Amino acid sequence: MRSQRISPDPVLSFLALTPRPAERSRAVIAGITVLVGVAGLLLLPSDALRPGGAVWILLFSATTVPVAVAWFMTTRPRHFETAYVVYADVGVITVVAMYDSAFLSMPACAVLVLVSLFAAAFTDPRTLTLHVVFSCGALVVLAAVSVEQGTEIWLVLSRTLALMSMFATPFVIRMYVSYLRRQVEASQRDPLTGLLTRRGLYNRVTSQSQSVQSRSTALGVFVEIADFADAEQRFGRGSGREVLEEIAERLTTEAPADAVAARLSTSQFLCVLLVGPDGSADRAMRDLATGLESTPLRSAPVTVLTGSVVETVDPHADVGTTLHHLMTRAEATMQRRHATRASASADLRDRIAALIASGGPNIVFQPVCTTDTGAVVGYEALSRFPDGYGSPQTWFTDASTVGLRVDLELSAIHAAITASSVLPPGAFVAVNTSADTILSTDLAADLIGRGDRGRRWIVEVTEHDRIDDYDGMGVAVEMLRSAGVLISVDDVGTGYSGLRQLVELRPGVVKLDASLVRGIDTDPMRRAAAVSIVTFSREIGAVCIFEGVETAEELATAREVGADLVQGYLLGRPAPASELLVRDTPYPAP
Repeated sequence: MRSQRISPDPVLSFLALTPRPAERSRAVIAGITVLVGVAGLLLLPSDALRPGGAVWILLFSATTVPVAVAWFMTTRPRHFETAYVVYADVGVITVVAMYDSAFLSMPACAVLVLVSLFAAAFTDPRTLTLHVVFSCGALVVLAAVSVEQGTEIWLVLSRTLALMSMFATPFVIRMYVSYLRRQVEASQRDPLTGLLTRRGLYNRVTSQSQSVQSRSTALGVFVEIADFADAEQRFGRGSGREVLEEIAERLTTEAPADAVAARLSTSQFLCVLLVGPDGSADRAMRDLATGLESTPLRSAPVTVLTGSVVETVDPHADVGTTLHHLMTRAEATMQRRHATRASASADLRDRIAALIASGGPNIVFQPVCTTDTGAVVGYEALSRFPDGYGSPQTWFTDASTVGLRVDLELSAIHAAITASSVLPPGAFVAVNTSADTILSTDLAADLIGRGDRGRRWIVEVTEHDRIDDYDGMGVAVEMLRSAGVLISVDDVGTGYSGLRQLVELRPGVVKLDASLVRGIDTDPMRRAAAVSIVTFSREIGAVCIFEGVETAEELATAREVGADLVQGYLLGRPAPASELLVRDTPYPAP
């Protein structure tokens, strides 16, 4: 893990401004206030004012100076922004009332539009609505007075409607700003976990630090899923996503209310809390770290490592520097934690070696039947392991990590050979193995020498299994064929090797994965994929088996598309050989 310096994003920072105006915003508002006062002073030499109006305008223009100065105060009275809207409304209406002609004074109401823009940005929707209603009401009164003073009604209506339409602007801007805020919020959130990203963490902590009036302390809990890549390989990507979502949920629900949680990378998280000098939340953050490590996750048995760090926060310093220091110090803690995990591999190796020494996993057999009559023509040997350590795939993956994959697979094959002795002699038996086992052992000698004479054996190579040496694999496969062993490619349609594995291995059996068979009777896409694989199998002279058939409708569709053989819970569940019904096999094995 390497900490990364986080720098501010000017665009996102601007769009994520709090309702309190920033320094430059204050300067703009103060400047506009003074300009409106100057505009009022420019009316004094004109003849458009009624008697005594110059005095009122002079008084109002003079008030703009102290109001503008008030915008630069560090602390302002509560509801200052709302009071400013009321002050502006009263001032503008006062100036408008000083015109001798109501029709000539109507354009001055455009200043009220500026006020509405301010209200949209810095006050609540209620204040904005009241201001617009007041402004429109004032325009209606001016329009009525203008008609009474003899102005043509059509001119009055035209000017009134034009001015009123301008008041739609703040509402449109408010909706657009709301949209931008949602976009910014979404861009700063991790789409999977809902936690903040690095950028979101920076902006949120920056916002919080601005409200801190004195030096404070940042408490950080760094969380890392130490074996996340292994967990995805062992349990699948779906489980990996569940792990991340569960970590995010616990950070959200168990951390203090003011804490900020973020996902920094694929398997790293950071939870930050700013506290005062009393450090009252220190215990809560440390409890969070302890709970994350000690409480097992529901999703998968992964290793969660945490590191608690403390950093002094200067409100006048760059927040990115503080976060960088937090992550750098957490890195040192994580390095120490990783060192303690080395002993875990030794325990894993001892557990798998003990199972191999005891004779390997238990073996069950699942029937493989003809599609048209349902007659049992063979069985697939499946491994069953002690509870509490994951699925069979987990065991084989763990064995691979400690260098015992081939030994564990051989022990499973030997156990299958022994257990299959009570099965009908005409039924074939399929065993699963990896490319490494085929390349590094004399598998044909084991199957033919140890098994029943006359038994037909099938070696299944999963499409998930990576084959790096296709030349060597081709030689090993030919040796199996010459000994009478059939080659099967399992899980077709779900692996990454695609057609190359089928072409290179030239299998005698092709097995369509259960994920494509499930729902094949209602899904045109699955049906089309199945038809293409059946056609391919026929072209190369291979038998096509559909596995995972669980409903009568799926079985009927398998017949329709031309599957040769089927297996699944509908036709027989895996069971020990002694519990299977011994049935004749009226059709020859493939």
